[in-house]
Amino acid sequence: MSQEAGVTAELEARIATLEAQNRRYQTTLDAISQGVAFFDRDQRLIAGNRRYAEIYRLAPDQIPPTTTLREITERRAAAGTCPIAIDDYLAYVASIDSKREDRDWNIRLGDGRAISVHYRPTADGGWISIHEDVSDLREKRLLIEERVSLQSLIDVVPDNLWVKDAESRFVVANRATALRMSRASPQELIGKSDLELCPWETAQKYLADEREVIESGRPMIDSEEYVLAPDAGKIWIATTKAPLRNDRGEVVGVIGVSRDITRRRLADALREGQAEILQMIVNGAPAEIVLEELVHLVESQSNGVVAAIIPLAGKGRNLQRSVTSLPTIEAESGQLLAGPLGEPLRRGDLVIVPDIAADPAWAEQRERIGAVGLCACWSTPVTSHGGETLGVLAVFARVAREPKEAEIKLVQVAAQLAAIAIERDGAKAAS
Repeated sequence: MSQEAGVTAELEARIATLEAQNRRYQTTLDAISQGVAFFDRDQRLIAGNRRYAEIYRLAPDQIPPTTTLREITERRAAAGTCPIAIDDYLAYVASIDSKREDRDWNIRLGDGRAISVHYRPTADGGWISIHEDVSDLREKRLLIEERVSLQSLIDVVPDNLWVKDAESRFVVANRATALRMSRASPQELIGKSDLELCPWETAQKYLADEREVIESGRPMIDSEEYVLAPDAGKIWIATTKAPLRNDRGEVVGVIGVSRDITRRRLADALREGQAEILQMIVNGAPAEIVLEELVHLVESQSNGVVAAIIPLAGKGRNLQRSVTSLPTIEAESGQLLAGPLGEPLRRGDLVIVPDIAADPAWAEQRERIGAVGLCACWSTPVTSHGGETLGVLAVFARVAREPKEAEIKLVQVAAQLAAIAIERDGAKAAS
């Protein structure tokens, strides 16, 4: 082999090695999920991967090495993937390149896609650009922002608002709904059904109503129902549930809104109860029967309370004993009047004991009263129109607490009704 032939062979071997190395580099570049392009200081492409071409709707053979940035931009413009006029885009890139520092920006293509571009200068005066189609991320972000905005909006609404899927699992819920179910935030409800959140009896009622709405396709409007809350308290709610349909008109879930109407229903029941008791008095019903109805009315207005009306001796013809739903109170009525329930008689006013176990006045009766689960008491004298003391009305709570304002008013109203019943009964005895 001649010396010239030897040099030629060596050169060809080096070229083959370089080509093989270049193919490996290109294969590595093509494996990258983002579009990557290397440019020299003269704005000529050193290398670009397949994803870079795909992002801008170009074929890989349209971006061979040594292609200028202008040529690539012109080809992008022809493919409809240059965001602005060619010269404006080149000027924009030149202004970024002149600062020679890392830079990120986003562009919107003519086909609606969003592209994120990262520019990084190289030591030889060129740069590397990394391009990523973030359209899906943008849509997801917009969806999240929309949901966050919706959540902020519905959380302001005091009524309970929610959306459930066809399996009655929460998809959307507002803060009021979460609080009613004793949860800290609406997120704790998502994906759960009422079986996981409510007492069994209540959950079964909710599920039956929703199944009827889904299967019939008809809404349930302003249904008033008495249900158990998660804390075992009883509340009245008014609920509207409507079918949620997809674009094809198929029912895929339920939209619901409800509000707590307990105060309204209790107020209605109180007015009706007062009217019924007054009617009984007018009709001459025995005081014991009237007071039994009054005790039931008081107990129906609050969860976990026991009422008692303890008369003073000789104040009613037909009233021979205390009126209460708890036998222990009746058995202890004499000692209670002589002890802690004598305080409202002496003061002539309402006496509130939020914790019987901690009140010295209840020391002797504390154990017996505590044994039947009574922890607090608020009591007031029953006084006639002329100022005569006729007895004591006491309300016991099964948890240590202060009475609510509505409960104080209830005690005062009940004491007035009890006075009318006892006084009228005493007047009959005297005639």
